[in-house]
Amino acid sequence: MRGHRAVVGNAARVTVAACAAFSLCRYGLGALVMSLYAAFTVVALGALARIPGSGRQRAATTLMAVPAGTVLVTLGTLLAVRTWAAVFGMLVIGFMVAYAGIAGPRIAGAAPGMQLLYILPCFPPYAPDTLDQRVYGFLLGAALLAAAQVLVLPEPRTPSFPALLADAADAAAALADHHGGPAPERALARAHTAGDRLRPSRVPPADLPASPTLAHKAMAHASEAVRTLLSQLAALQRAAGAGGSFRAETVALLQAIGAAVREAADALRAGRGPLPSAAALQAELDPVRTRRAVAALERLGGDDRLVSLRRRALAVQAADSAVVLVLATRLLLGDRTVDENPAGHAFAYARVRAPVLWWRRLSTHFTPRSVIFQNACRFALGLAAARAIAGLLDLSHGFWVLLATLTLTRTTSLETRSVVRQALIGTLIGAVAAGVLLALVADRNTVYAAVLPVVMFSAFTVGPLRGQAWAQGGFTLVVATLFAQVAPVTWQLAPTRFADVLTGSLIGLACGVLAWPRGAGSELRRSMAGVCTAVADAVGRTAAQVVERTGGTGDTTGGSGIVALNRALLLAEESLAQYQSEPRERTARQPDWPTVLAAGAHARRGERLLPGRPGRIADRAVSGWLRQAAGQTADGYRALAERLCSGDADDPLRGDRPLDIRGLPAAAPPPPADENPPEAHTERAVSAALLVDSVIWLDTLTADLHRIRAELSAPPPRTG
Repeated sequence: MRGHRAVVGNAARVTVAACAAFSLCRYGLGALVMSLYAAFTVVALGALARIPGSGRQRAATTLMAVPAGTVLVTLGTLLAVRTWAAVFGMLVIGFMVAYAGIAGPRIAGAAPGMQLLYILPCFPPYAPDTLDQRVYGFLLGAALLAAAQVLVLPEPRTPSFPALLADAADAAAALADHHGGPAPERALARAHTAGDRLRPSRVPPADLPASPTLAHKAMAHASEAVRTLLSQLAALQRAAGAGGSFRAETVALLQAIGAAVREAADALRAGRGPLPSAAALQAELDPVRTRRAVAALERLGGDDRLVSLRRRALAVQAADSAVVLVLATRLLLGDRTVDENPAGHAFAYARVRAPVLWWRRLSTHFTPRSVIFQNACRFALGLAAARAIAGLLDLSHGFWVLLATLTLTRTTSLETRSVVRQALIGTLIGAVAAGVLLALVADRNTVYAAVLPVVMFSAFTVGPLRGQAWAQGGFTLVVATLFAQVAPVTWQLAPTRFADVLTGSLIGLACGVLAWPRGAGSELRRSMAGVCTAVADAVGRTAAQVVERTGGTGDTTGGSGIVALNRALLLAEESLAQYQSEPRERTARQPDWPTVLAAGAHARRGERLLPGRPGRIADRAVSGWLRQAAGQTADGYRALAERLCSGDADDPLRGDRPLDIRGLPAAAPPPPADENPPEAHTERAVSAALLVDSVIWLDTLTADLHRIRAELSAPPPRTG
């Protein structure tokens, strides 16, 4: 029902704004050109575009599109002088507008409508003298649509992303307040709900921090930290068992975590200072980290040694995540000095200028391996071909050809074929209905003016609810009713509309067949293999840095290594999102792709945190063991990458076993556990803490690798 209400609300907003704009220009001002541009602007940005968000968010996006829309209308008008100029402009502008989707869901949602703002004026007659009417019509249509989005059945507001972060931080604080006894089921359930609401698939698209701006990067960093914190605190509470209790130092650490994340929650809700501080938590954390590491290494001889390491590290890891959450909150609220904090090595991007951040995002997707790049090329080539054909054949309503190409081209040939078939059926029926309407009403504009709101509301309601056939049929009636009020038309407009849609459909079908016909399916395995390769490289780099400190701490987040891992994750996330949205003839069994992405996130978190920790693993035996263990984990991910690239189900996977630390006790005799150790012993204790953190990190990555391998090796499900 909520989806139905949203469709009805959007249809009402578009109908009110479009009819008001058209009637004002056509009958109030007598400006025919202006009336068409005003109405088509509303249709483009209100119906063709899919701008997400509340009423105010949609209105803001519409108004932000005004400068770019003005440029597009102007370029379309000026380049219509020659077919070759219009085609070249369509190629360049079509690519740029589609590629702009890298900026986030709101810009990506507006892109189809922005394409139409160039398509409409780039056809003969070449009339630069009407440019002012075209621009005024566009501005009026955008203004009325923005007003309608706020005033006419507006979409309700959703909690902002900082509010979701604050709720999750409060849920983490509630878990940290529990210091023993039965597991706090209510707090655990609240933590699960709060963490789940921060999943990218659950966040409303308009609120998702998906752009490369500093604020969005800080929000994404905070989200990763608080979700990790929630899972770590939940694991800590469950590990205590029924009736269990925590040691005094764990209780003190949990209290410091709770106080720090509550400060962060308060600041996130207020959107301003006072800024939260991690100083008290860090002062509590450092001695606990070293003491627990020493105690854990002393007990490595038991059979449960890895289980013991994990359990002893939970509270420390939770405190690390809480520190990152506090620093990310400070950065979000404007403190760009967070990288000066002892734990601020994860925030090297805090001082990077905005143009550099944007350039990284632009260059990341500028590759044939990006589904966004593929989609931009597919649409640009299709629209340019449609413009060339319409110009060479001198079609009287050539923009309908491009409109059909724009609306019917899909990311897979399978989906394009299905959509084209439905569209042609719907257009044929709509053309017959439009022909009857035009023949009966003739040139009586008052009838068309009375019918237009009903036809428009019905088309924009039934189309999204009933499918492409209904949408094309309804839009054919809308077009006929509009054009009949601008210039004398006959029933012959209807077959012209059908012929143009047929031409555009064939062009879209050709693009779907020739340009990456499998959609994201052809890239998904390659991009996930790229993540595995990047994880392997990150493991090797991090192990070398915690042993030798090569490259310094600044390189851990700002250098090419972490950038390459971020790039691989971004490409894989886009591929997976598109793949999941594409219909398929059969559902092939797929590996656990989210686990691959989780492994990439775990690798990134370790590469951000571990090299900046105090201490150095200088002992040759210990560093040799760590290098060997890291090498085995990295080799496992490289073998997995080869397997994913080849797609060979019979290709054996090598080294399918958990992290083996049996050789560590012999290589690393336990450091002394004196209450007041001398300086040399303190260095050894700090190194022990770094070693334990590194082992836990490798264990997490090895567990991820084991899950992915198990999924790949499992027999396919039985059918029939």
